[in-house]
Amino acid sequence: MLTWFSVLALLFQAHSTPPAPAADASVRAAPDAVIVVELFTSQGCPLCPAANQLLADFGAREDVIALAWGVNYWDAYGWADQFAMPEFADRQKAYVEAGEAMRVYTPHFVINGAPEQLRFDPARITTALEDSAPRPTAHIRESEDGAYSLSLEGARAAPAEIWLVQYTPGIEERQIESGRNAGLRMTHFNMVRSVEKLADWTGGDAAYVLPEPADDLDAVVLVQDGPGGRILTAARLP
Repeated sequence: MLTWFSVLALLFQAHSTPPAPAADASVRAAPDAVIVVELFTSQGCPLCPAANQLLADFGAREDVIALAWGVNYWDAYGWADQFAMPEFADRQKAYVEAGEAMRVYTPHFVINGAPEQLRFDPARITTALEDSAPRPTAHIRESEDGAYSLSLEGARAAPAEIWLVQYTPGIEERQIESGRNAGLRMTHFNMVRSVEKLADWTGGDAAYVLPEPADDLDAVVLVQDGPGGRILTAARLP
């Protein structure tokens, strides 16, 4: 039979157990898996305003990384897209060459780097997003001096590409003065401003130092199965 002294001792022991150690604060908290949704869009494209809004709806989800790439195919109709860059069009062309489409077009949604031809049908695109297998979140670590690095491990039969994408987060509006959308105040979401290939990952354990994003931009890292290939892993930088 327990004495009062032994009961008190047990209670003291239960309440004096040290707390479990905190998680490693240098590892960025993130969803375990994410879906990368890319939209190739143009300020001169009549269907693109609705596509931009659909991307914003997707981007409200915590498990979605949403990126909009400006392309210049509609510039011939009288308005030069303010966000378009040649390297953005090159990225779309890589998807087209790897997939089902016969040519570039807008608006063009790509989910997790999949090569399916997804013309602008909101119901079909939403179904494709819901049916897609989320990508594992990339492992990003912060050092004591505030620098970030990407850690990868595993076997590779062919090199994978590591990309840093910087974008203006959230909603932006631009007045369109001419072209097919003349007079429209167009809403944009998460417009990409730069893309940089950091390295090719050939497999094994590897770590890559990530450049510091511009002060007014957010950034994500994408690891992709070659040009126009599927996204292997991805993560936002803090």
